[in-house]
Amino acid sequence: MTLRLQSRARWIAIAAVVVGSIGSVGCSDFLTSTKYRNDPSHPKTATADNLFLGIQINVAARMTDAIAQSICIWMQQCAGQQTPYLDWGEYSIGTDDYYGPWADFYGGGGLLGLHTLEQTTLALGDSLYTGQAYVLEALLVGTLADIWGDVPYSQAANSKFPHPMLDPQQQVYDSILTKLNTAITFMSASGPTNTGALSNDASYGGDPTLWIPLANTLRARYFMHLAAKLGPSMYDSAIAAATNGIQQGGDFISGNLATANQANLWYQMETVYTQFIVAGSAMIDTLQNASDPRLAVYFDANDAAQFVGADPGQTGGDYSQLDTVVRIKQGFQQPIVTFAENQLILAEANFQTGHTPLALTALNTERASQGVAPVGVATLHNIMVEKYTALFQNIEVWSDWRRTNIPALTPFNGGVIPRRIVYQDEEVAANPSIPGPGPQRNWNDP
Repeated sequence: MTLRLQSRARWIAIAAVVVGSIGSVGCSDFLTSTKYRNDPSHPKTATADNLFLGIQINVAARMTDAIAQSICIWMQQCAGQQTPYLDWGEYSIGTDDYYGPWADFYGGGGLLGLHTLEQTTLALGDSLYTGQAYVLEALLVGTLADIWGDVPYSQAANSKFPHPMLDPQQQVYDSILTKLNTAITFMSASGPTNTGALSNDASYGGDPTLWIPLANTLRARYFMHLAAKLGPSMYDSAIAAATNGIQQGGDFISGNLATANQANLWYQMETVYTQFIVAGSAMIDTLQNASDPRLAVYFDANDAAQFVGADPGQTGGDYSQLDTVVRIKQGFQQPIVTFAENQLILAEANFQTGHTPLALTALNTERASQGVAPVGVATLHNIMVEKYTALFQNIEVWSDWRRTNIPALTPFNGGVIPRRIVYQDEEVAANPSIPGPGPQRNWNDP
């Protein structure tokens, strides 16, 4: 328990410096607090720019923290060697292991802060800024729904609802797709007050033109999440959105810096828990079998100058470490929503709708951007394996695998790879609207 509490403290440190300056709430009221919203037009403790920076830092942390590290292990891109990472790789997951991230999805740098920022920028007449906030909300809440399924959203961060109900996962997706459409409209407007985030835009350096493509790629991502249930029309919608999505050079990345307070969370993890996470055998095998040059980009060779990965639950070997030159350096800016993802959405959606030549073009465009040789044919398998490879350390890999079961992964000891994370005990105790964490909410697809 001590180890997990200490590691959580390190994981949330990145957001604490900025978000901590705008107030805090207790564990029981972060879904309903009004402390951030007493006077949204004239916030007393933080400007819109400071709020925006704190929110961006928190959003990046949610995409790269313990949950992302767990998913890397479940997807066998990585392998845990010591507790808690070894436990997670063996699917021994405590019902409060992820309470810290859950709370931070909603707290001052999460939904609460976003509501304040949105109301503040609307009051300033800056719809561009509001649209940018809407995009971050869609990314944050969409990821929350990806991980937990049904989650509090429509009633969350609202003092009228002390026990906010769960919104069904599909309803959450529908809501954030509507928000993204509104964001695009807002960001397309012009006027003297529409300046948007400038100096505190940690991911895009104050370039407002990159936010609409980001919104479109996120729309495409969520259409893909809905396709298995709602059918081929979702693929068509994904194609339309991704066609206007992120282009090369427009990746949305974490705003990490080579400083103690804004360091890459993978670096922080490795600094405190050296070699607790190593290369996963499935990822190593995938890269080696394809003679993929990304092998040496993602991992370091072991002491024998070989690339060796661990199977789930396997410990004590001379395994390759995550690349120490780039991927887990202090200032590495982790890719969150990218051109690669956008092109591979186009590839998968076109393949699923029978447009195989277009799928091949998108697949090879992405491969070229990665410095990888083209392939001669597009199949669902090689599209999804390429996405598994290109989105190394990215939470989205888990959603892709749950949707397609590609690549084929062998679970630890005949078990079941997690397909959901349970609701946290602290939240179940605080909010009677949250059901117990029964196995149907942990292992089954939405």
